[in-house]
Amino acid sequence: MCRAPGSEAGRAMDAARSRVLRLLPAVLLGAHAIGVVPLDPLLSAAWGRLGGMAFFRGPMAEAYVAAFSFLGWIVLFSWADALPGLARFRMVPFASDTKPAHIVAVHGVLIWATFLAVGEPFGRAVPAAILAAHLFCVLVAGSLAVLRRHDGMVWYTLRAYLQFMGYLAGIAVFHRFKTPASAPWDDIAVGRLVCEVTFGIVAYDFLFSWLHYGMHCRLLARFLDHHQHHQISAFSRRLLAADTVNHGLLDFALQVGVNIVVQNIGVFGMPKHKLARFLHNIVVTGLLVESHAGYDGFWSSHRLYPGVFGGALRHVQHHTKGKEFYQQFFCYLDDYVFA
Repeated sequence: MCRAPGSEAGRAMDAARSRVLRLLPAVLLGAHAIGVVPLDPLLSAAWGRLGGMAFFRGPMAEAYVAAFSFLGWIVLFSWADALPGLARFRMVPFASDTKPAHIVAVHGVLIWATFLAVGEPFGRAVPAAILAAHLFCVLVAGSLAVLRRHDGMVWYTLRAYLQFMGYLAGIAVFHRFKTPASAPWDDIAVGRLVCEVTFGIVAYDFLFSWLHYGMHCRLLARFLDHHQHHQISAFSRRLLAADTVNHGLLDFALQVGVNIVVQNIGVFGMPKHKLARFLHNIVVTGLLVESHAGYDGFWSSHRLYPGVFGGALRHVQHHTKGKEFYQQFFCYLDDYVFA
């Protein structure tokens, strides 16, 4: 399964864009290594500002970053589904689908109303402003009428809200019994940051891939609730970016548990740096949502690094067939172990 073929000129332009994006990290790191573009001072200045903010100092900071990263990536791809100009990049052909955008708009109303009521972690002024913006969009777009018009959309939206808040509540309860591990807050070199984030992504993918493979074994499948993640909603009839977080309780707990384990693995004989932990959550959530969103664009991980990342190209097939391609991000286990 791949996107519909475009014009020869369009394909050539997409290939050129992919090459630029593919080489960009290596060029930047190479320029940094030889001193042409010193990135350490920029990183130190940025971390000095972010690390001093109260939001990032709280015990729930990593959970908030993970939750809002999931939300941000899902909103991005949900709005992308509404844009006709991106039709040629979609693996499942459609010109425009605004239903995901209506879902995230109503979902946002529920989330920001909750944060306004609780008053944490943003106080009340910020949630009130964001809630007002969401309410305006929902009323102008008629999102509630759209949700009621399509079978299952109201429950789908409510379930997404419960999963978002349930994750944060679960981490808060976990902290009652386990104090969050301490992490370095001092300046960090770019090289160390890249190594720690890369190791965490590879380790997460490796560990969860074995669990994912087990979830599809007939003997274990009856005891697990992974089938919920493979349900295709009647109103969409395709995999959505928001389906990334459509998990049963045990399935969800295993994913979170693996991430907690990985975040507490040090690479250089010391605890993982706090900035690396934040970036890990942003990158992992982005890769997970991308693999479910169903785009075969020049920016897609499987286009940037074919044979290394499976991306949406493999994961959409996994959801379609219900088997094969068990790795979340990479290809090597599927190619040489699970095959």
